[in-house]
Amino acid sequence: MAEEPKIEPPVPEQPPQSVGFLISQLGFFSSKRFAEALAPLEISPREFLLLRFVAASAGQSQQALGQRLGVPPSRMVVLVDELEAAGLVERRPDPDDRRVRGLHLTRRGGGILRRAAEIAIDYERELCAPLEEGERERLLELLQKVQGAQAGLRGVHPGLHQEHPGPTAG
Repeated sequence: MAEEPKIEPPVPEQPPQSVGFLISQLGFFSSKRFAEALAPLEISPREFLLLRFVAASAGQSQQALGQRLGVPPSRMVVLVDELEAAGLVERRPDPDDRRVRGLHLTRRGGGILRRAAEIAIDYERELCAPLEEGERERLLELLQKVQGAQAGLRGVHPGLHQEHPGPTAG
């Protein structure tokens, strides 16, 4: 009879030997710290992500953007309402179809997005500081390989789809 694998108890002084645990642990702390870095701008990582998508597809309707991102319509309405209430996004009538309102960043939204992008770049630099030259690119390559085997949209954080998600990384 084959011997069953034995799971040893964790030893706090030793690095974990589980890829899943390390990804989960690093994801949790990375999300939390990124949310803290964005806090002075009064936006969450989820809002930063949505602002990036609105900027990249200015004028697209929230319905079309929600479909593209895999966000249910009711959730998308709430997310856009929050950004609009904060003065970061506005809904404008589509010149070709009066029934459609396109999403656009406001001037304030554009400024917040630029500052948030700077914070994200600085945060990425800080996060990867322990890595030697070339290791960040190799780590990205390996993580993307693992991600490719998983379900879901590659450029969209799953926290965007949830009603009450925890912090999400940008």
